[in-house]
Order: sequence, then structure tokens, then C-alpha cells
Amino acid sequence: MPNRIPAIVLSLALVAAACGGGDGDSEDSTETTTSTTTTVDSSVSSTTVSRTLPVTPPTSRGVPDPVPVDPIPSSMGSSIVISGEPPYRGVLGQIDPDRIVVAPVALPPAPAAPGVAPLTGLPLSDPSRAELPAVLAKIDNTSKGRPQATLSQADLVYEEMIEGGSTRLVVVFHSTVPDVIGPVRSGRSTDIAMLGSLNEPVFVWSGANRVHARLLRRQNMVDLGAGTRSEYTRASDRPGTYDLMTDGTELQSIAIRADSGGAPPPHFEYRTETIGLPAGARPSTAFTVKFPSVTADWNWSSSLGGWLRTQGSTPHVDADGIQVLAANVIVAEIEHVSTGSIDAAGSTVFEEQFLGTGKAWIFTDGNVVEATWTKPSIHAVATWTTPDGVPVALTPGVTWVELAPGAPLL
Repeated sequence: MPNRIPAIVLSLALVAAACGGGDGDSEDSTETTTSTTTTVDSSVSSTTVSRTLPVTPPTSRGVPDPVPVDPIPSSMGSSIVISGEPPYRGVLGQIDPDRIVVAPVALPPAPAAPGVAPLTGLPLSDPSRAELPAVLAKIDNTSKGRPQATLSQADLVYEEMIEGGSTRLVVVFHSTVPDVIGPVRSGRSTDIAMLGSLNEPVFVWSGANRVHARLLRRQNMVDLGAGTRSEYTRASDRPGTYDLMTDGTELQSIAIRADSGGAPPPHFEYRTETIGLPAGARPSTAFTVKFPSVTADWNWSSSLGGWLRTQGSTPHVDADGIQVLAANVIVAEIEHVSTGSIDAAGSTVFEEQFLGTGKAWIFTDGNVVEATWTKPSIHAVATWTTPDGVPVALTPGVTWVELAPGAPLL
């Protein structure tokens, strides 16, 4: 496991220099393929000094230029994606991915310094990796799918709600791409928002229902899903449907050999020796994120310099026995709309509209900052700002983004 959160003070200097609910296991009708808790790695331990530095805007690049804005109408209507299938009633699959739906309130993060990972802000062991495409994988998050393989090696993780109130993980690997990823599951139109900001990532997915698959394949990504590749295998030690695994290193290499994919842009601002937490930051050491069928608890560890995740009252560990540890956790309140699809259990398939603007809570360095998220277009990187428009700078390291239906419980 790469040592991402340790030696944060040194990393900062380098960057400056350059629902009470259970865990739903409902079957996923959108799939097209068939089908001991241990402690945190001690190598992650570090001594981190928590401090609030003088408030300095994380950018001196000015403010965004005025741009034409074409808001999403209150009633979007529907479209026929495939004849004979239910009309698609979501938003992300119906609009131009470059359409500006809200005015930007801050400039996107500046390009990463040479040798610095764009998605973590930490130094890369191999600086050339900065130019490689990211690998975005859809990973199961039910009790049958856990523990997930190599989850602790991710740079960025989104948790999204699917039908039945369960959640799925959108896991982005870039600094390190492991040779085992899984269990791989299906795509949703929600994924369009995450795919769009990563500049043509490699997409790892098991498939989708016909409508969602058609919408996803229209997006700017390298489609190396199970429906098109032979680099997927079934793990004999996992239950059916939750056993699809793949080699992320090989999939990324396929994209590179085909001269496909692009390097991801930075997604966050990071603190330095002169950029600290905003004045509105306040201490916070624990919080809970509730989905209808999943409850995630996060607890601050000052010795590890990050947030430890518990799901369903059990430490959330990956297949290597390493508990999920994030330098930052962002809870973004997201609107959910029906896509018009219904799964085999009769549950509505929702789309999380990570597009536009909304409330956010940023947990970093043992503090919480109430903020606003703004994603002007599908292709745009989201910005996370204080009420006066100043980007909130994060701790360099792994970030989890909870696309939640409501505010966290503090």
C-alpha cells in the first residue's frame, strides 16, 4: 500500500515548493454480466500537528470570467434512448456535457506541480504517472461484495446511492493502479458526472441496462468494461454476482498502447505552509453519513492524520485487512431524480445530479467546514468554496466524496 497520508508536513512543504439502516443487498437488475476485521496498516502512522493557518485564498489567479449560463429547466422532460425501452427522465444523459448550467464561483485548481499527483496533492514515486489516464472503477459496497480488493490504494472515492437505498463506490486509481480491482459492478447515469471531470478515464464496469449503457458509452471515456474485454475473471472465493474482478494495470496499459485516455486534472486545492483552514472551520472528530440502507461513520485519528471509516458498525476494511483511511471526507448534498428505469425488485433507479450547486461539509485535519459545491458543467471539475467564494484547501492525500441525500450527523 502506498504511504499516502504519512509525513503530511513534509508533503505540504513539497507541494508549496513546486441510517441507522442495515446494508441492503438488493440484486442489481442493471448488470449484464452474470454471475475478520483486522487493524489499520501500522505503516500509515504519523504525527500530524493540527493547526489553523492565516486565511489566504488558495489561488491568486483571479475570479472566473463571466460565461453564458443555460440553467437546467425545472421540468427536463424525457427522451427515448432505445426504441421499446422506458423513456429516460434523468438530466445528465440529456444535456451537452459542456453546457454551463450555473455560473462558476471559483477557478478550478491550478495544474499540479511537476512530480505531484493531481488527485492527491502528494509527491509521486514515479513522476511520469501524472501523465497517464486515471482508472475509474464501479465497485460493489454491499456486505456480499466486501471486503473490496485494493480499496486502500485509491486516490479518490465517490459513494453514490443506488436503488433500494444501497450504495456503490466509484473508485478512482491514478497514483497507483493495482493489478486486482473488484468486485466490479454495473454503471448508472449518475456516473456521467464523475467520468466527465477526469478527462477520458479508463472505465471499469460490468455493464448496465440497455438505456444506461447507451448513455454511458456516449461519454468521454475509454470503455474497457467487462462487455468488451477478456481481462475480467471470476473469483472462486466470492459469491456469484459479487465475484467479478479485473487487472487495473493491464486495462490502463491497453489504453496507453492505444493512445487513448487523458491525464486527470487536479480536483482540489491543498493546504500549504501559507494556506490554512478558513475562519469558519470548527473542530470535529466524528460524524455519520446516512443513506436509506447504509450508514457510514467516520472518526478522526490524530495519530494517523485521517478519518477512519466504519460501515454498519463494523470497521470498513479492504481485502488486505486495511481499514479505510481518508485524509479528507466531503459530504455533498445531492438531488435525486428518477431515471424512468425500474429494477427487478420494483425499485426506482435514481440519478444523483452531481451538477449545478448545493451544500457541502468538508472534514479535514480534525475540522469541519460548511461549504458550497459548484459543478458548472459535466466536464467541469467541482469547486468547494466558503460562502464568500474562497476555495477550501484540503489535506494532501486520499479524499472520499459522499454524494448524500442529506446533511451529515455531527
